[in-house]
Parts: sequence; structure tokens; C-alpha cells
Amino acid sequence: MTLSESYKIIKKSIVAFCPKYVPTDPKDAAPLFPPIIGTGFVADSNGVIVTNDHVVRAFGKQFRPSGIPEEDWGVYALLLYSTTAGQAEIPLEVLGASLIEKFEPGPIYYGPPKPDVAFVHVKVRGLSALSITDTDDVVEGRELATAGFPMGTDALTAPGYVHQVTQTLQRGIVSAVLPFACERPHAFTINVMTQGGASGSPVFDPETSQIVGVLYAGLNDIGLTKEKDLYRIPTNISYVVPAHYIRHLMADTLKDPEMVQPADSQTIDDLLRGKELVNVLEKGRRFEIREIKLKNSVTNAARFTEVEKVRDDGEVG
Repeated sequence: MTLSESYKIIKKSIVAFCPKYVPTDPKDAAPLFPPIIGTGFVADSNGVIVTNDHVVRAFGKQFRPSGIPEEDWGVYALLLYSTTAGQAEIPLEVLGASLIEKFEPGPIYYGPPKPDVAFVHVKVRGLSALSITDTDDVVEGRELATAGFPMGTDALTAPGYVHQVTQTLQRGIVSAVLPFACERPHAFTINVMTQGGASGSPVFDPETSQIVGVLYAGLNDIGLTKEKDLYRIPTNISYVVPAHYIRHLMADTLKDPEMVQPADSQTIDDLLRGKELVNVLEKGRRFEIREIKLKNSVTNAARFTEVEKVRDDGEVG
């Protein structure tokens, strides 16, 4: 399988997490594109999406304005879906999330306090799920690829208007296995630059399209302005949570009775059926993007409790 062929499989299962409520000044125009918080990918057809712990924790801290119901997460998962009429931007309702409450590593462990992995449950059935590899042969020099939304909305509206409505694909190699080559590494790095918005991106094998990890951070250098202010400079070293964590944690997540789809959940085809696809790009653009508007609704369950401020130690997203 070529990279192009495997990417066709991967990209239809990648989502962007966007806020439902965007504060704007009444005199300002609406945003050109929904702001992007982070990336995720479908790992189970029953609406289970893999992303990062720090992405999910950002939901409750930054995107829940006062006055909305507690069960409303304030975010949705935006799925870009190709149809015969064009591309639909389908907002998937967030029902809940599963975070790691307790992590007990072995006696020899050099990783973070816990793997930066979380699972988000969305209200839709029959999603196209990606395959998580059942082998852990991550070695230096192995070619891998990743796709998501680095720089979030900024990359999609760089010229001052919407000129990209798709994920960004990048390719690299495994640069290092952390802490060293072993059976269960706590992470590995790839030589791909990542920036805010790419957190939660799938890292996959171009030959098999299987998921080998989830992107969670980038290594930053430090620069100094003329005024002696420090600023961060992204490098082409990015950190990945290996698939063995995703595989084992998801097995426990799927046992959670709250991860069952509600009786009134629908498939993507159900959501599209009978809907009018509306062109949301201005006249004169050289392509057409279609969007399905999110209806005002209340989510069924929200199991997220606000916790400490999201870390800012090199994590992206």
C-alpha cells in the first residue's frame, strides 16, 4: 500500500474538536472557520475517538461559558465527510469522555506521570474506525506518517480567507525510542514539526494504514527577542504515545456502560438524509465546501470534572 492509498483510509476518520460557543464582539464578523482546539481519530465504530488527555481537559477550562447546562460540553467533533454533492462538515455531539484516573507504571519507568491519552464518546453509530496495531515493533528509522490540524484554524485561513478545509499530512521517521529500545517504550519521537491543534493526531504506518501511536507534544527551542523576551521555537522533534497504551486503555474504556450509544443515535447516512447541504464559502472561491449546521441540543451525559490548569510544558494543542 502506498502512502496515498493508506491516507485515503486514515483521513476519513480524523476529526477536529471545535468550540460550540465562540465569544465575539457584535460588530465583528463571524469567524471564517470554527476555531480548532485539537485533533482526534475514530478508534471504534460506536463513536469512540482517541485524542490527548490535555485536549479533553481544555474542553472544560476554556470552552464552557457560564450559564450553559452542566451536561453540555461546549465542544463538538467536526468530521469532514465526502459526499456526491461535495464535502460536508458534520458536527458530532460529544456525550462524554474517558480519562486515566490512576496510572501505575512498572518499577523502571522514565515517562510522564501518565500517558497523554483520552477517549471522547460522540453520538453517532457506524463510524469508520481505524485499526490499532497489535504489534509493538517501533524502531529507529521506521517510516511513519501523521495527519491532523497543526496550527488549527490559522493554517486553513492563512491568506485571510478559507483556502483549505482538510487535514494536513506529514511524513517522517522514528527518530528515537524512549527511554531506549525496549519492549514497552513510554514514547517515541518522529522528525515531524508539530504545532498547536495537532495534538491527538494519529500516527500511522503508510504501508498498512494501522495506527502506531497518537501525537501529543512537540519539543521547543527557546529564542530571544531584541527586547530580551523569551519565546518558543518549534523544532522537528515531536512526541508520540505508543499504540500499546491506546490498545490496553481502549479495552477498558469499551467496557464502560456509559460508552453505549443512546437509543436515538444515528449513522452518518441518517444525519445526511433529508438535510440540505448549504454552501458556506463566499462567491468567487474556486471550490465549494458544504456544511450541515449543528442543531441546538443538550448532551445526554458529561463525565468530565474540571481539574488543574492544563500543563504548558511543551505540549501542543
